[in-house]
Amino acid sequence: MTRIPLHRRDFVKITAAASGAAAVGMASAPAAHADEAGARGATEGTFLHGVASGDPLPDGVVIWTRVTPGPGCHPGSRRGPSSLVFWEVATDPGFHRPVRAGLARTGPENDHTVHVDVRGLRPATTYHYRFRTLHERSAVGRTRTAPSGRQDIANLRFGIASCVSYGNGYFAGYRHLAQRGDLDAIIHLGDYIYEFASGAGHPGSTEVRPMEPAGECRTAADYRARHGQYRTDPDLQAMHAAAPIIATWDDHELAGDAWSGGARDHDPATEGTWAARSAAAKQAYFEWLPVRPTVHGSTQRRLGFGKLLDLTMLDLRGFRSQQVDPTDTAGLDDPNRTITGRAQMSWLKSGLARGTATWNLIGSSVMAAPWRLPSTQPGGPVTVNADQWDGYRADQSELFTHLRDHDKRNTVFLTGDLHSSWAGEVPAPGGGAPVAAQFVVSSVTSTPFGSLFPGGAGAQIIGAILQMNPHLQWGEAESNGVGVLDVTKARVQMDWYRVADRTKPDSAVTHLKSFSVDGATKRVTPATTPI
Repeated sequence: MTRIPLHRRDFVKITAAASGAAAVGMASAPAAHADEAGARGATEGTFLHGVASGDPLPDGVVIWTRVTPGPGCHPGSRRGPSSLVFWEVATDPGFHRPVRAGLARTGPENDHTVHVDVRGLRPATTYHYRFRTLHERSAVGRTRTAPSGRQDIANLRFGIASCVSYGNGYFAGYRHLAQRGDLDAIIHLGDYIYEFASGAGHPGSTEVRPMEPAGECRTAADYRARHGQYRTDPDLQAMHAAAPIIATWDDHELAGDAWSGGARDHDPATEGTWAARSAAAKQAYFEWLPVRPTVHGSTQRRLGFGKLLDLTMLDLRGFRSQQVDPTDTAGLDDPNRTITGRAQMSWLKSGLARGTATWNLIGSSVMAAPWRLPSTQPGGPVTVNADQWDGYRADQSELFTHLRDHDKRNTVFLTGDLHSSWAGEVPAPGGGAPVAAQFVVSSVTSTPFGSLFPGGAGAQIIGAILQMNPHLQWGEAESNGVGVLDVTKARVQMDWYRVADRTKPDSAVTHLKSFSVDGATKRVTPATTPI
């Protein structure tokens, strides 16, 4: 969706609705205060899917909503007329101090979603935003711009989330992030949606609420409908209304174990070409998330946050080689296979080498640190998860060597994917001081890794993994949850939060564990208290 020239009659209509809000827009808006609307989400009317913001820059941010122009105009339907939308940004939630406003048009060609890349804002500043049509207004969202490259910021704080199956549970972890009130942004590390059919999913999954559409997502209409269903969840709406999101995808926004030319869970004989399916999935993703697409429709990008940190988000699905069997040693070591693609690897290394920020954060949808696994057969060989960086050892070694040779030990890898929580270090190739830290957040709702092993065997598996990977200091695989990352010059601290019961919408969320990376030694140690 882009801003477009408007006929004078359109301009008069919508600006009259905006300036005369008490008589027109506000009169038909939900009777909730702005903060209540943002936390609760609308249940009927034009703005059924809430509001969101994302990709904060020092001078701007993307703001988002979806318009439902009439009955039957549900996501993916391609029904309904084009709609004219007025948007406004202010420094206060009551909009008494407006700073930017404008008009946008949306329609069935982009599923009635609205994206506005608002510029001309001040760095490191909190703003509030909303949308209006002739007869209704949206909930109010809160967002925040990034500090400028010249600013010396004392600290920044981020929510961390990944792996969110709508059918497998409720979003209490999102509720925790929404209610904190102290987050500069939320970093989402992938699997924002799942493409599974209702009732399907990971081993051990139990359906708590049905998915829409009922079948597996394969077409643009399917993916749009699934995104739309997620965006009706009140806790997800509240999270988006509370802070900007910085997201990258993993495989389930597309299909299970996706790679550049296909996916394990895609059968061209019955499901059409991978090119068509992946294009449909990516189209829906960029329509429904406030994300700026970059290289070749990728989620690869870098955002700066003052002198304190640079955040690099990687696309580890769009350019990778096909996965090999984890017992295929030659395949794992093949230098012609890549997880990043050559262009993205060059871009990543160049950015790390040039960077001058105190910390480098890398959003990697799959674990970067080595993760050796015990054999599934007694006395069998050690194995790896070939879907993560361990399955692409040439790229893994190249990046870790680059970090060592350029003394970039101020790097922290942030990862989801494993439905478990891990804290540790990234060993240098050939030994020596660690080259980075590795923090892995568990799933918001997807079945935890440890629950696949009955009778308490999960804890034994975790113990065995830690013994085989001495660079990892802690692992936990029984809980769903989210993370909170706090960054200062002196350290980066990750707090893990545990959801007591994902099947209950009002589940308690409690602190689980904390680890930090010391800015002087660059070593990972336990932290005694959460932020």
